[in-house]
Amino acid sequence: MAGYKETPRQKMIAMMYLVLTALLALNVSKEILDAFLVVNKSMESTNESIAAKSRQMYTTFENQYTMNQDKVAPFWEKAQNVKAKSTELINYLEDLKLQLVAVAEHKTTEEV
Repeated sequence: MAGYKETPRQKMIAMMYLVLTALLALNVSKEILDAFLVVNKSMESTNESIAAKSRQMYTTFENQYTMNQDKVAPFWEKAQNVKAKSTELINYLEDLKLQLVAVAEHKTTEEV
């Protein structure tokens, strides 16, 4: 994907996982690793909040589509395409997260 720029949040997440991997390789203390758990919980909470807002927006959009299909149809199709692609990306990122945890714990992704 040429020209794709990561958001600051995506850069932070990538950096966090890079640092976590380095810390695991160095076998650092539990307190430092616990800090990553706090950050992870916070990010998951933020993701849930954003997902709830997104669901609400799509519900409103769907209601508008039902009331006026001629006017909303072109935008509805684009929105559904974006929703499908974002779901695919979220699943991919979750899979990468599982793989990272599996490698760090010397397990398979099924065991994690």
